Amino acid sequence: MIRFGIPSDGALHKDTMEFLSGCGLDIVRPNPRSYTGEIVGAPGIIVHFQRAGDITVMVENQSLDLGIAGYDRYMETRDPQIDTNVLIGELGFGQCTLSFAVPEDWLDVSNLADLSEVAHQFRERGLELKIATKFPRLVSRFLVTRGVNYFSIVPTSGTLEAAPAMGYADLIVDIISSGNTVKQNKLKTINGGDVISSQACLIANKSTIESDSKLQTECDVLTKAINSYLKSRT
Repeated sequence: MIRFGIPSDGALHKDTMEFLSGCGLDIVRPNPRSYTGEIVGAPGIIVHFQRAGDITVMVENQSLDLGIAGYDRYMETRDPQIDTNVLIGELGFGQCTLSFAVPEDWLDVSNLADLSEVAHQFRERGLELKIATKFPRLVSRFLVTRGVNYFSIVPTSGTLEAAPAMGYADLIVDIISSGNTVKQNKLKTINGGDVISSQACLIANKSTIESDSKLQTECDVLTKAINSYLKSRT
């Protein structure tokens, strides 16, 4: 029995259910509060409804064999020492970008080089540029590889757009789709400030599946159905 995790909440839940239905993988859930379900015609697959942010970790610790997650969240939480693998990287939904957004009244800041200069100015005054984000690892790596070293990350799980106005951060790095929320909170994106482009992807615990021929068979059923659907749409 292969354990397949899909998002139970957030924007990815509805899109994932619709996508799998389009693949011919309709999920039967005993009741809306149940955390498990089945796929019609695929008795060897049990579906687990989990928080989108937890799926990568659960695949890594072998609580799940397969999962659908946002590529951004996968890259943020994955452990490079564990043999997880992206089986299908572009499922065609959940598209978004993890981007920097600074206050609109920072008139001299329009790109990453300008932001680097601001970080230096803060440093000269004995301060650090405070960045609020839910993706501390991705943001830190992004900045350091581009020569921006003077900053501090303010991890948060709440609403980010209010952080500069409330004063606990100078700017934010957040998931941006339409950009309307950013504008409504008097923030703006900057050139070169896109950390990562993301969409839903299918991930797997490679070592677990490859060690069991039955799991490999069920995995193939799932991936073939998904790939066939993706090909039919293009």
